[in-house]
Amino acid sequence: MTTIVGLKLDPLDVLFFRDGRPFEAATRGQTGLPLPQTLAGALRTALLERHGCRFDELAKGLTQGANLAEAIAQAGGPAWAGQIRLRGPWLARHLEKNEPPPCDHAPSSSCDFEVLVPAPAALHHVKGDAGPGDRELIRLRPIAPEDLPGWPQTAGSTQRGLRPLWHHGSKPTEPAKGYLTGTGLAKFLRGEKVACEDLVEEKHLLERDERTGIAVDPDRLSVEESKIYTISLLALRRGVFFYAEATMPGAEADTAVSALKALDTIAFGGEGRRARVTVVENPRRFPWPEAANPGANQKSLLLLTTPGIFAGQWKPQALEGRLIAAAVPGAIPVSGWDLARGGPKPARFAVAAGAVYYLDSNPQPVPLPDCLADDPQDQVQGWGSYLKGVWTDE
Repeated sequence: MTTIVGLKLDPLDVLFFRDGRPFEAATRGQTGLPLPQTLAGALRTALLERHGCRFDELAKGLTQGANLAEAIAQAGGPAWAGQIRLRGPWLARHLEKNEPPPCDHAPSSSCDFEVLVPAPAALHHVKGDAGPGDRELIRLRPIAPEDLPGWPQTAGSTQRGLRPLWHHGSKPTEPAKGYLTGTGLAKFLRGEKVACEDLVEEKHLLERDERTGIAVDPDRLSVEESKIYTISLLALRRGVFFYAEATMPGAEADTAVSALKALDTIAFGGEGRRARVTVVENPRRFPWPEAANPGANQKSLLLLTTPGIFAGQWKPQALEGRLIAAAVPGAIPVSGWDLARGGPKPARFAVAAGAVYYLDSNPQPVPLPDCLADDPQDQVQGWGSYLKGVWTDE
């Protein structure tokens, strides 16, 4: 029996999240959104500090081959801190009074906020439309192989047999930008038409605080000539926060939940900035929509809600032999600092959230993991979180 709780992270200041690019003199530091490893590292560090874990001993245990839970226990910390499985973080916003529930499939939910996920890469709009409110949203679908003369008719078990995505119209399109509301997400997963008002532009959720700085000589405490830089900080709009979920180990679930409730604030992002942590338990946890069981003439699709790291670059190993088509928005460079080992993490590339994977109609599908990331440690951090939906050939 597992226990899942929601986590609301309210920034107490502007935040800064670096990507994998170097930051040097005369360069521009551009903040992005927090990645799964950022959240996992921040929460675990706060829990281990609170429980007196010796980080030098933790690093020693990890370098000697112990798994995370064992290394934490050897370093004097609680082993359950290494067994917590995380998902997120996502942008979320509070609902105004008298607003409908965050998902139209959950009218009885007492949740007073909604999570917003990046627009699916298979959701397009016609180029040249006047504005977001006037754009017609178009859903791309895998085209039937018989509709393309000469296209390989093999099954989707190899990249050669994948089907292209298409829409029946003469106007050129481009990917939709922004974030789906809870209602829009439910519509997309059910295979229904998504309305323009179901898509929220990024500028309504956040903005970037541009600042210019100068380097200071540490010996003379004066400005160093010709050393100037620009940095962009993340500022969330009023009522907007980050949301995540944590799955607790069964035997220690109550202890882990109590420890999370006692955190109050954590260091989140660079430069020592912090965020307030609030634990959200049922029934106030966000009611995720899902269309898990395809009906007649329907097949399954998976929507990536957090970035995913895969050995096959863009394709999860868990989908091998079941993939018919995919809409992949691009890659995100991932690096960072390993606090336990005291060194930089190797640079990797993650598939951006919003990727859509179309599956075949296998009558006995192999059970999928909770997260699509290939590496079990990446799954624990929440890389490759997804939701199930349906699609049709029509």
